Amino acid sequence: MESSKEAFLILSNNTSIHLIRKYREIFEATSGLGDTLLLYHLLPNNASTSQQKLEIFAFNNEVLTALNYFPLGFTLVPGSNHFPLLKFYLSHPNYDYYWCIEEDVDFSGDWRAFFDAFSSVDADFISSHIRRYQDEPEWPWWSALAHPYFVIPQKQRIRSFNPIYRISRAGLELLHKVLSSKWCGHHEVLIPTLLYESGLSISDFGGMGEFVPDGFENRFYLENTPNPKGILSDGTMRWRPVFEKTGSLENKLYHPVKLKDE
Repeated sequence: MESSKEAFLILSNNTSIHLIRKYREIFEATSGLGDTLLLYHLLPNNASTSQQKLEIFAFNNEVLTALNYFPLGFTLVPGSNHFPLLKFYLSHPNYDYYWCIEEDVDFSGDWRAFFDAFSSVDADFISSHIRRYQDEPEWPWWSALAHPYFVIPQKQRIRSFNPIYRISRAGLELLHKVLSSKWCGHHEVLIPTLLYESGLSISDFGGMGEFVPDGFENRFYLENTPNPKGILSDGTMRWRPVFEKTGSLENKLYHPVKLKDE
């Protein structure tokens, strides 16, 4: 498995019909690109769920303590759902890039074309809605980035919106190092800030802003209306309200898509 270039990890705590369909769609789209796995959160009420012949990398709540990092709290959400990806990386360290895709992210086009669009983008971290502190000073998670001995001034901090992102092997190596050295924080400020401060490159899937590559403006998602609180309430990549189905705009990422049970 480690000989492949990229790992495509779909983060979920269920094996619903919709999840299985998404897995198979991405599995087929990534043929020849790398390995697609379900990054599966084992919980007491789902441990016996049928796995539906999916390739699975399972973890449980012990991931919050077993890696010797400092989580924000006693649950993955909010802020610590990068821990499972790091657990996978530590046991599979030879991929060039790692994609983490939450189960409620949809793409209104060909997933293969989406992934191929970034094959020539060598950024260490690609995500959505990458903004500096000055752009959204009232965003509530800026102060979550902390270390017992070091400080990164808030004006140097960067945030991202991470329902789907790609990170390089060098990026995960750096994250493991800094988390092991007692840095902690919400992943939406921790990942982009610490990578950028360490000299690694960050980029945006689309939208608008300084981190969007030329020609990618609003390409794979539509930007949210700017506001100092950083509340993502419109656009195609947002926090709330939910989409009841994938939107009609072609070749766009949508989040959160909460399909009703069939």
